[in-house]
Amino acid sequence: MSTAVGALLRRETACAVKVVLRNPQTAFLVVVLPLLYLFVLASIFDGEQVHAPDRPWTLDVSTIMTASVVVVGVVSAAFQNLAMTLVEDREYGVLKRLRSTPVPAPVFLAGHVVTATVMSVVLAVLVVCLGVLVFDVPFPGARIPAAAVTVLAGTLACCLVAIPFSALVRSASAALPMAFGTGLTLFFLSGNFFPGKDLPVAMQRVADVFPVRHFFLAMLTAFDPHTTGAGFEWGHLSVLAIWAAAGAVLSVAVFRWTPTGEK
Repeated sequence: MSTAVGALLRRETACAVKVVLRNPQTAFLVVVLPLLYLFVLASIFDGEQVHAPDRPWTLDVSTIMTASVVVVGVVSAAFQNLAMTLVEDREYGVLKRLRSTPVPAPVFLAGHVVTATVMSVVLAVLVVCLGVLVFDVPFPGARIPAAAVTVLAGTLACCLVAIPFSALVRSASAALPMAFGTGLTLFFLSGNFFPGKDLPVAMQRVADVFPVRHFFLAMLTAFDPHTTGAGFEWGHLSVLAIWAAAGAVLSVAVFRWTPTGEK
């Protein structure tokens, strides 16, 4: 039985990967745009030292932005893209047809989660390579396991939040603006694009409720050359785990397989 499920999961993952590779819009939003963010911002502030978020010392802007753009890329792949894909498949009747096939619902969704995870890991590697090779960002070294765990935890949280989020989007045409707008709002709230700037207290309180800021701070610890020890931020990672668990529960309760009928 487990062998059959494994085969189904591999097939669903392969199908999801093909859909991503055949969509130029997805390639731009998920891969090109985050790398462009890092290249532009790190080029503008190249060599500048600024106050690091939640730290008493300064860091090179390129180091902060590398950690930040890893988060941006993961959110793009695991939240924005997955939410858009599920909404479009639902509204075009793809999910309804799949629901009548022998493919178990958990296997179908797991295929998308695995695909998002692969995309997130690949993008994280590309971002790190760009930061280290072009902008002299210190290589994490012994903190690589912490960075990897943080990427995986952030990916899982984003995926499991994207599934119930798709139920809020009522039409295929609204999928892109709602998913992209939500992600962009969280990036601004979390300070991803403002290295060295202290956010207003009220904004920090709001950002602390959501997973993106915790993801960013945990990733920054892994890239911070001043970090001692393995670099695991268990407090921030626990917040990501809570969001993942909440997303899983909500997914069971609110996920829709049939079109809403709204244009």
